[in-house]
Order: sequence, then C-alpha cells, then structure tokens
Amino acid sequence: MFHRFNEHARRAIFFARYEAGSFGSKFIETEHLLLGLIREDKVLPLKLPGGASEKIRKRIAASLSDPVRKISTSADMPLSTDSKRVLSNGAEQADKLSHHSIDCGHLILGLLRIETCTAATLLRDFGIEYENYVEVVSDTLSPAPVPPPILEQPEPPAASSLLDAIDALQRLVEETLRHLPEYSDSYADQRLKRKPWTRKEAFGHLVDWAVAHQQWFARAITEPRLVAESYPLDEWVPAQQYRHYAFQDLVDLWVLLNRLLIHLLALIPEDKLGLLCHIGVQAPIPLSRLIERYVEHCEDLVAQILSRL
Repeated sequence: MFHRFNEHARRAIFFARYEAGSFGSKFIETEHLLLGLIREDKVLPLKLPGGASEKIRKRIAASLSDPVRKISTSADMPLSTDSKRVLSNGAEQADKLSHHSIDCGHLILGLLRIETCTAATLLRDFGIEYENYVEVVSDTLSPAPVPPPILEQPEPPAASSLLDAIDALQRLVEETLRHLPEYSDSYADQRLKRKPWTRKEAFGHLVDWAVAHQQWFARAITEPRLVAESYPLDEWVPAQQYRHYAFQDLVDLWVLLNRLLIHLLALIPEDKLGLLCHIGVQAPIPLSRLIERYVEHCEDLVAQILSRL
C-alpha cells in the first residue's frame, strides 16, 4: 500500500499515529493526519496564518468530550475509514499531476477532497482551499522520471514502541535549529560547565556519537547480536581538533546525521528491540535501551550547549 509514498509522506503518517495515541483515539483520524502533515511538511505551515498550527491542535483537543487518556504506542492503531480514503485520494492526486511519488502535498489534497471531514473543515477555516492548493502542490512538486519498480517497502511504523524516542529526537533537532541562528562564533567558542569542551567541540562529540550509533543501529537490523569496542571516546574531540572546524558546518552535519537516524529508527522492527548490544566492557543492554541512551545523551549535551553560560 505504501510503496509509492516518499519518506516525508511516510513520516507524516508515522507522526499521525503518535498524535492519535496522544489524543486517546483508537483510530488514526483525519485530524491526526493533519497534525502529522503540519509537523512533517515544509510547505503547509508556510501557507497557514501565524499561530494556526497551535490553534488547530487546540480546536482538536477542545472537540473531545472526554478527558484525554493517552494510548500506548505499542497498541494497534488502524486508519479510520476516512483516513484510508485520504491515502487513496492522495494517490489519485499524484496521478492527476503526473507525479510518481506520493508526497505530503498530495495527502493534503486528499484531505480536502473529503469536504465533510474534520481536517478539511479546519484547513478551510484557515484559508486552505482545494482549488488553490492544487496549484501549490503543482508548483512545488515537479514530475519526476518513473524509477524502477520497488520490490518491497516497509510500512510505517516498523516498531511502534519507538515512537516516543523518534519524536523526542525530532523535537530536539527542531529546537536546536530554532535557537542556534542567534548565536555568534564567539558563543560557539565558550566552554561548557560540565564538559572540558567549547560548544563547538561539544557538537563535534555529538557528530562522533551519531556516526557510531548509525552504524550500530544498521548492524542491529542485519546481525543476530551487536558487539562494539567502545562508545566514542572524549579523547577523540581534541584529537580531531574540532575547535578549528566551522561551527555551522558541525551543526549542519549533526542535524543531517540525526535526520538519517530518525529515518533508520523508523525501519527497526519490533522483534529487534530486545537484541543484546555489547558495547565495550559495560553490561549488555537491549537495543531499545541503547536507543534511549542515545537520545538522553543528546538531550543532555544539547541542553548544555544551548544554555546561557
């Protein structure tokens, strides 16, 4: 079903499932798809008026008659009938525009085609109409050559219990990008309180951390057990002289690596999360805990980087 959906469309559906669980829904409804699209699509938030994203979320929450009881990310979460129609409509919209891949824009058009659904009503209330948005999608997504047939594609999410970790990592990357543009090179050269590094060197360490974990997660998918010599060493930071490297380049590299990790985490199947990982001399831990530790380490160090010293 999802073989034509590109990475952004898949991730939007992935996040829609998370939104459904956070609102206590047993189904992924059209409003959850809308929230997932707002989070993942780069165009829709720019077309909405300022503050609309938060207003949409509040209106969805206000429409609930009972208090929200968050549903576990491991619970089964099927698409509602209307949401299935949205995906089908999205494929039709892509065909009409001669687009091989189905992108977020096609799913937005798919929402708008179901005029009575909650998501379409919300979009119209904030100025997004089908007739106008067809032009937006047509202008932003040009037809691409048809690639060779894909034999198999995983349907998102592979391991629903990783939703919280993926969401936390995505939010961390977005938060970092929002805060860093205001900082100067002199800010990057200031030392952290709890580490013997400047902010620039700390990002160098985070790059080392991301590279190592990207390889470990890929190996965990393909191997029966994971054995690695050690976590990235603190000594690697001065050895690689990150203090002389461009701060913005380090930030950009870390962001791109973590976007790759988010993509990779979404491919890890549930039955792999118990795989034992032997890292250095420490006691073996399951893959699920290795993933959690990665996110926790990044959150801690980024918090030190973004703090005002």
